[in-house]
Amino acid sequence: MITNKIYVNNKGVGRMDALKETERMCDYLKLSRKSRLHIRLLTEELLGMISQIGGDFDAELWAEHEGKTFRICLDAEIGKMSLQKREELLKSSTSGKNAAYSGIMDRVREKMEIYALMMQENAENSTGVDDTSPQKTPKEWKLSEYKDDLAHRKDSERIAAWDELEKSIVSNLADDISVGIKGNTVVLTITKRIG
Repeated sequence: MITNKIYVNNKGVGRMDALKETERMCDYLKLSRKSRLHIRLLTEELLGMISQIGGDFDAELWAEHEGKTFRICLDAEIGKMSLQKREELLKSSTSGKNAAYSGIMDRVREKMEIYALMMQENAENSTGVDDTSPQKTPKEWKLSEYKDDLAHRKDSERIAAWDELEKSIVSNLADDISVGIKGNTVVLTITKRIG
């Protein structure tokens, strides 16, 4: 089952309609109060995440249900920025790091931005050869792979990363988050097992 696709943008258009649409699916599935709350929080977090990206964007948000899997999906066209401009902004920071990216949702936002910029610049610099091969440009980031990667980090890095994960509403509620990029299109999917 798939809900209607709701148009949302950076000005807040469609936000309430998107929340109502996911709630309508929760009603149809007769989900428990707890599951409904989780779906609502995940939808709000997804909308908040896309709003924090900055610049103009146009997106469609919808929910999907299959068996015991509930997905909240967002397909967005995002604004333009170059990798060079991004790096120059980070150089102006005292630490040289992006202080805005500290939590797991911030890491998802950052991955979205970097991947989108890489795809955009590859397309702009293309000489007719396919510069968007998997080796040159990552296509997807997943929370499950991030968690698996933690096992291979040093103890101090692993502890800090797990602390970050545990503090995040989304990482505690979602079973997975995927971020896929193609051109200027970002597809975000939050997966939650229900029932």
